[in-house]
Amino acid sequence: MDAVPDADARRWAYAGVLVTLFLSSTNLTVVGTALPRIIAELDGFALYAWAFTGFTLASTVSTPIYGRLSDTLGRKRVLSFGIVLFSLASVAAGFSANMGQLVALRVVQGLGGGALMAMAFAVIADLFPPRQRGKYQGLTGIVWGASSVVGPVIGGLITDLLGWRWVFFVNVPVALVAWIVIQRHLPAGERRPGAPVDLLGAGLLTVGMLATMLALSWGGDGLAWREPAVWATLLLGAGALAAFAAWQARSPAPVLPPELLREPTVAIANAAGFLLGVGLFGATIYLPLYIQGVAGLSAAASGFALTPLILGMIVSGSLSGIWSSRIGRYRRFVIAGLTVAVVGFALGTTMGPDTPIAFVVGAMFLLGLGLGPTNAMFLVAVQATAAPRLLGTATSAHQFFRQVGGTLGVALFGALMAQQAAVTFERDVAPLVAGLPPAAVATVATPDLLTDPAAAAAADAAVRPHIGEAAYAALVASWRAGLGRGVRLVFLVSGALATLAWFATWWAPALQLGDPEPLAEAAPRPAG
Repeated sequence: MDAVPDADARRWAYAGVLVTLFLSSTNLTVVGTALPRIIAELDGFALYAWAFTGFTLASTVSTPIYGRLSDTLGRKRVLSFGIVLFSLASVAAGFSANMGQLVALRVVQGLGGGALMAMAFAVIADLFPPRQRGKYQGLTGIVWGASSVVGPVIGGLITDLLGWRWVFFVNVPVALVAWIVIQRHLPAGERRPGAPVDLLGAGLLTVGMLATMLALSWGGDGLAWREPAVWATLLLGAGALAAFAAWQARSPAPVLPPELLREPTVAIANAAGFLLGVGLFGATIYLPLYIQGVAGLSAAASGFALTPLILGMIVSGSLSGIWSSRIGRYRRFVIAGLTVAVVGFALGTTMGPDTPIAFVVGAMFLLGLGLGPTNAMFLVAVQATAAPRLLGTATSAHQFFRQVGGTLGVALFGALMAQQAAVTFERDVAPLVAGLPPAAVATVATPDLLTDPAAAAAADAAVRPHIGEAAYAALVASWRAGLGRGVRLVFLVSGALATLAWFATWWAPALQLGDPEPLAEAAPRPAG
């Protein structure tokens, strides 16, 4: 890539990149707040989940493709394309006449969002030398964390004041500002010779990931795992991914070059990112469920449940980035962070219906402190190791493995929670409602009565008069305890995976950031 002329231009270009990252990272939370209003107007409850899934799937499978494209076409061209596609899809989504249109346009929006996410982290490697990247990747983590906190607030305000369509329209002026700044201050970069992208590999990866994620989504919600459609889709996904892996070894311009993935630092960082993606998604999805369903607090309180986790990630991510830039090391921060994260996950396994909320807040803040350094530091290590011609590919591949880990983790934890719910109903709840009409039993057959006021009212009216106050209180307590066991199991599995990442990190080659090659010693040592 062409050299950026001066420090001011770098800062302006970096600011433009941060805006694009904010747009992409807030998209799910902003739209999520507006979705109840959307499905009410468009009569689309059956497609509710696909408004999330369509965007997530599209952005995940496109991330490594954009990374490879940027290594041949230049980061600026790919980022500019992503901004335009994201903006056009946002406008079109705001004019959706039905839920099917909205879901389709969310997929297109996800394709644009994949470019924004992939390029946001890759451009930093172009703008700043390895020694400084930790600081800027850490500051980028602040934007990501802040977007997670303020996204629901922004979405709620826009929906209440302007209407749900404006959660899409509002993206356009912000994207326009980012596009102008990037056009003025981010160099175009050199076009490199060769095929810009492996079309066959991109197609196989897309089919493989879409089929696999669809099957996991169906198996965890809507269809039983034994259904032929689930297994057929899983086999299709596995076959396409196997064909993709075989083709990458022969492709002249592979999407995920095998030589890159065989490099020890990259391989360990990607494996650890995959494992931590599982745990992070598990915590962020099931912590609000714990607050409302197990602790019995309000829906409003569950909306703020992630704040201490995000704040912890912001604090440790930014500080570790700044310190790593000063001393030129990364591994010691990752190992220290993973140690704290394992403790945070362990504390999560002790949370139950009677756990003080102050303990939960402290445990989640500690978990955030531990996870914060891993996001930026693993990426800095990958970028410091990858050859310049594969910088975009290496960056997007690391993000890809994290996102895939999170997506698979959601399916895994959904299955674990469903299994715990089934055990709780058969062992603890069913005996209390034995002899009642099936319609009444159905109202207490799931833990929805803990989180859904309408479900709670239906269960109360259908069951309480027949079994009495004491038995109904025991029924509710049984569901809270069962849901608590499921959440504790989520934290237990997440902690075990984080422990595996901790062990793997000890074997990562020691890097002096700023040097082109790893240090000689690659065996485990206390310092990183």
